[in-house]
Amino acid sequence: MPGECACTGGAAETVEGIPLYLIPRVIAEQIKKKRETVFSIRVERRFNHRYTIIVVARGEQEERILPVP
Repeated sequence: MPGECACTGGAAETVEGIPLYLIPRVIAEQIKKKRETVFSIRVERRFNHRYTIIVVARGEQEERILPVP
C-alpha cells in the first residue's frame, strides 16, 4: 500500500499516507498478516485527508510493557 513502512525498534508496523476509502482494506491486510497476534490498531488523521495506520502485535506489546532489569 502507499507509504508502507515498518517502525524502528519493531514496536509496531506503520502504514502511512492512506486515503480514507482504503482504510478498511489496509486494516484487513494487516489482520491477515499478523493473524491473532493483533493487540491494537490505531488510525491517525494526517494532512490532506491522509491517514496513518499503526498495528501493534501482542508479542511486541509485551516487550514494551516488561521492565528492563
